[in-house]
Amino acid sequence: MKLVSGDMVWTNLSNIPIKYNYLDKNIECDVLIIGAGVTGAIASYYLTKENINTVMVDKNIVGYGSTRASTSILQYEIDTDLVGLKGMIGEQKAVRGFKLCERAVYDIKNIVNDLDEDCDFTLKECFYYTKNSSEVDLLKKEYQLRKKHGFDVEFLGKEKAKRYFSFPIEGGIYSNKGAAQINPYKFTHALINKARKKRLRVYENTEIDKYFIENDHVVLKTNNDFLIKAKKVIIATGYEGKNFINKDIVNLTRTFTIVTKPVKKFLGWFNTSIIRDNEESYTYLRTTKDNRIIIGGEDIKIGNENSKISNLSNNDLIAKKKYDILSNKLKGYFPGINDIEIEYRFSGIFGVTKDGLPYIGEYDKCPNFYFCLGYGSNGIIYSVLGGQINRDIILNKNNPDKELFKFNR
Repeated sequence: MKLVSGDMVWTNLSNIPIKYNYLDKNIECDVLIIGAGVTGAIASYYLTKENINTVMVDKNIVGYGSTRASTSILQYEIDTDLVGLKGMIGEQKAVRGFKLCERAVYDIKNIVNDLDEDCDFTLKECFYYTKNSSEVDLLKKEYQLRKKHGFDVEFLGKEKAKRYFSFPIEGGIYSNKGAAQINPYKFTHALINKARKKRLRVYENTEIDKYFIENDHVVLKTNNDFLIKAKKVIIATGYEGKNFINKDIVNLTRTFTIVTKPVKKFLGWFNTSIIRDNEESYTYLRTTKDNRIIIGGEDIKIGNENSKISNLSNNDLIAKKKYDILSNKLKGYFPGINDIEIEYRFSGIFGVTKDGLPYIGEYDKCPNFYFCLGYGSNGIIYSVLGGQINRDIILNKNNPDKELFKFNR
């Protein structure tokens, strides 16, 4: 399965700041993190702040898996509407899930303030809308439920929306807080750099081949036949993490993204807010610090791991058609932006769970393993929640929020 394909904007615009050696000896640690993307980096930040002896390994290099294809939209909203989530798990739990995501946006702000660079982090407003008149009443119910529980939202009807945006809108929810955007590649390296100051050890090009339990420890063998003895293991390998779980927990698709060259003005785009429509395969838009536009969507179900879509080349006709559709959509959104020129095109594997929530914490068939499987559009937000919850479990601290994200929910 090809996790990412194409010209990723983040790694094209950044040099690799540091390279790490592969593991060439047997070692021991309290916690081993498998995965050196943004999820593993966040986990390392939280663990090393508690002075936990932590090691991180990745079969690739830091930030070169799904992280470099992330659009890094940070929102309190998840892939499932609050009304829909309420129907699945009850109102109290659904609201708690949204509130945790909102809090995580500001947790990331605080983390960035603790790092050595700003990682292009910017707080934003966000707009969730429909272009279908038949769905306005449903969106109003969503707005009312959010408003009831204290989210800072307003409803924009068709006429009011015309004042702010240059594309067809029948109705939408404008959120004045609870969203942000970031450069995931810079963020990943900055987190790891911070954790290394607290003695995190990092090994790239180090793949775990097998493991076994020995005297309440986990012993893991690498591709070069070296052993890592750990008290606990955190799985932060993104979409490959599902391979540890012997049940169907996620539906995988391939999502497509294009990025423009910097534009001069964002005409027809109020406050350059983060935008998402309510289609089943939704379209989403954000900007960057250097005034680029990112638009993504046009998801295709991948089938099995050996399917064409699972291993799609960026030069394939299917991919090219998807990029053309996104390009035309973008120009339709903002006809007043006349200097749109596409510079980067890429796709990546994307997953959705049954309720839009991640899987975090313990899995009964893998003793001493802790998971952070942040499937969905809120992957970085979920990684923060996972970093906090797994830290608390390892420290034997009570964290009741783990119940929301457990495997057997």
